[in-house]
Amino acid sequence: MERARGRVGLAVARRDGRNAVADLAQAGCGRLLFPVVAAGAALEAVVVNTSGGLTGGDRFAAAVEVRPGAAVVATTQACEKIYRSTGETAEVETRLTLGAGARLAWLPQETILFDRARLARRLEVAMDEDASLLAVEAVLLGRKASGESLTAGAFHDSWRIRRGGRLVLAEETGFAGDVAATLAAGATLAGAAAYATVVLVDPAAEARLAVARDLLTNEAIEGGISSFDGLCVARLVAQDGGALRAGLIPLLRALGGEVPRVWSL
Repeated sequence: MERARGRVGLAVARRDGRNAVADLAQAGCGRLLFPVVAAGAALEAVVVNTSGGLTGGDRFAAAVEVRPGAAVVATTQACEKIYRSTGETAEVETRLTLGAGARLAWLPQETILFDRARLARRLEVAMDEDASLLAVEAVLLGRKASGESLTAGAFHDSWRIRRGGRLVLAEETGFAGDVAATLAAGATLAGAAAYATVVLVDPAAEARLAVARDLLTNEAIEGGISSFDGLCVARLVAQDGGALRAGLIPLLRALGGEVPRVWSL
């Protein structure tokens, strides 16, 4: 069967008071768009998967390099849809590189896992000691408004963040098989259909903890945030994607993020 292959690569540098594209690569179903922003503002990059979604055996890779002193807000054009697989696993790989004083907000829209989807996703970050990264990954277990749910499938999510060559965050999340039963347990999602992880890596991360924590009193979501070693890590759980998005936006702003305009389209 024909499989989708996509790749995008972007390098951004600071030139004449602006954040400018220094290098650009696009292949297969991968594309990058650049909305117009104010002079001096962070460059906004929108990743597009022209295949319209991924299924078993598809591959998509993105690499973003933010050179010293530059600033980027990167997102996706729409939610990434992971469709039912007949057996193979879709793979998504993201590599982020931040130079000295660089700022990157990696804010893709939600990933939707359809019933019997299979996805392996990997995020690798290498950043300078004084760079700043705000990253979010949100997952929807089907589209609740459409009466969809995730009963079976497989998902593996791997994060590695290195600052100054030192590993500061390593995570492995996954579920497989009878997903509905696994995620109905109180120790997992208690039946919720949406969740997200938000990570801020910044020399001043701990100063943002109190304000961010106050936002997690929203009755529509459950969440918590902690801070350590120049990081803030937040977890959010909601009954549906709308409630999750409503909780994510103020949290990202409290952590210093610039919410991309495509999030509101």
